[in-house]
Amino acid sequence: MSEDVTVAVVSNIDTVERCALNPEAVASEEGPPVKKARMQMSLQSSSRSVGQRIKESTLKDPLQTSKSSACRSPNVDRNSHSTPLPPRCLTQVQINTIRIIGQYLKNLGLQETVATLFTESGCRLEDSLAVRLRECILNGDWDLSLHLLNKMSSFVPRANLEQIRCKFLEEKYVELLVNDKAVEALRLLTVDFPADMALVEHRNFLATLLYVDPKVSDLYERTGTHKTRQDRINLVVEVQQLLPTSVMLPPNRLEQLLKQAWKTQSQDCYLHLSEPRLTPDFVLENHQCGWKDFPLCPVQVLNNYQDEVWCASFSPCGKYLATGAKSGPTLVWKVNQQCLLEPYKSFEGHQNIAVLSWSEDSAMLAVAAADVLETDIFVYDVHNGSVFCTVDNRSSDTTVLAFSPGCQTYHLVCGDQKGRFCQYALSQDANKIVGKFDGYRIRALYCCKDGSVLAADTHNRVRKYCFNTETEENFITEQSQIITFTVDRQERYLLVDAKLHGLRLWDLKSGTLLRTYSDAAHQDLIVHSSFGGNNQNYIATGCNEDVRIWNHKSDHLIASLSGHTGKVNTVVWNPTNPRMLVSCSDDNTVRVWASSTLS
Repeated sequence: MSEDVTVAVVSNIDTVERCALNPEAVASEEGPPVKKARMQMSLQSSSRSVGQRIKESTLKDPLQTSKSSACRSPNVDRNSHSTPLPPRCLTQVQINTIRIIGQYLKNLGLQETVATLFTESGCRLEDSLAVRLRECILNGDWDLSLHLLNKMSSFVPRANLEQIRCKFLEEKYVELLVNDKAVEALRLLTVDFPADMALVEHRNFLATLLYVDPKVSDLYERTGTHKTRQDRINLVVEVQQLLPTSVMLPPNRLEQLLKQAWKTQSQDCYLHLSEPRLTPDFVLENHQCGWKDFPLCPVQVLNNYQDEVWCASFSPCGKYLATGAKSGPTLVWKVNQQCLLEPYKSFEGHQNIAVLSWSEDSAMLAVAAADVLETDIFVYDVHNGSVFCTVDNRSSDTTVLAFSPGCQTYHLVCGDQKGRFCQYALSQDANKIVGKFDGYRIRALYCCKDGSVLAADTHNRVRKYCFNTETEENFITEQSQIITFTVDRQERYLLVDAKLHGLRLWDLKSGTLLRTYSDAAHQDLIVHSSFGGNNQNYIATGCNEDVRIWNHKSDHLIASLSGHTGKVNTVVWNPTNPRMLVSCSDDNTVRVWASSTLS
């Protein structure tokens, strides 16, 4: 019995293969071909859309078979012509998924396919009122739009209805004014427009338009209303945001979901250094960056110093790098297109250079020394290669400083561990103190975009100071001495180097400790760390003779870069090119690290 079945199956397979490979042979067995009829049939079928052919195939009589049905297995025929199953009971998630797929297909112009999809599923794309409302908005039919809006009162919140109603009335009002129907416009404003107290000011503004000649002034531009059908697409989007999604779908919802999925995958990618350009395959593959874009390759070693290199700082524009050492000049380097450093400027006059700070426009560079008395703070005009001004600093040997952003003139904030904490307005003639706090011994500071200053003191605190209002508040308190700290570009995270606990990441908005990087304990050593990456997701620091990198979302070490033969003092990430990293060390060198795609 089993042998007979096997033979039958093989026979059917042979028939199918023969039909596929030699259709003319099968046709000859069934009689002479009717060439004209077949040609006409081919032309007719090719003129029909995919949706029409799908629809026709579902409506075809199960008892009618094509001439090629002889080539099919009997089992296949019985299954394909069985009685259609009743529609499934779809979940709400499945219904919503079908709706957004239908919207996507409709936007592509596959109308018949969309009709077949919703006929078979029993779903509908949008509420019929919403469909009519959209068309009325695009056509500028405000009376009918208001009428349809009133019919939605049972399932749209009242506050949202009033907002949409005001939008429609304003559109109609401007249209009446443009068409020289001032009397009707005045009636709309006094009778139809809501008398809500919150809208009094806006209603008064609309009333002033009665005295404006629409031929002289563009009322659409002045009011933000929509003149053309293309402009009203934006109004449809505004209205949709006020309607339940069960009534009207957000525009291009499937594209939004796909991009959100890609963005989430990018955020979860621990090597996602920069924003790559989307390729068509992003909908087919899970995103995962490779190592080739990460700055792991040593591309340059600078041996211009004869002593320990203590500090380095990129300009905000990312085109220049300043370096300072225990001895020797302050050097400014220019970054070329290959991420290599070229000598640009050299400034003499300091020893033991410990602090460097660039102005917001990348034009000025402030330099302070450590462990040296009788030395002023020098501010250099970098591109002119000259001293812009000096700030008296002869009583301190532990100065920290930073330029304050967003000022019309250059403002420099300075602090030390002897109680001086001042803000200076810099000029070539004379420097003026424009703010001051007494009694705070400052170890590190950062100037925020809003004009306030974050400063760490000897009481293990990071406090926020505002020189304009002379106010201060406590931000965080550490468990051990704060050696130094840095802040990311978005000013959301604070990275503290604590003497006994290593690097600790704090959330500036909530003031909570997020995680500790215990592998980067520096004890009493001053090591300057930095944030990097397109979204500042990475932390780089020195640890003994290595450069270490973490993704700040985890305390798991990503990479450890070897090459220095002395303690690494500073690691800085290029603010505009996340594929470039610079480190300086006690081995008297400055090393440049870049990705393999740039090296």
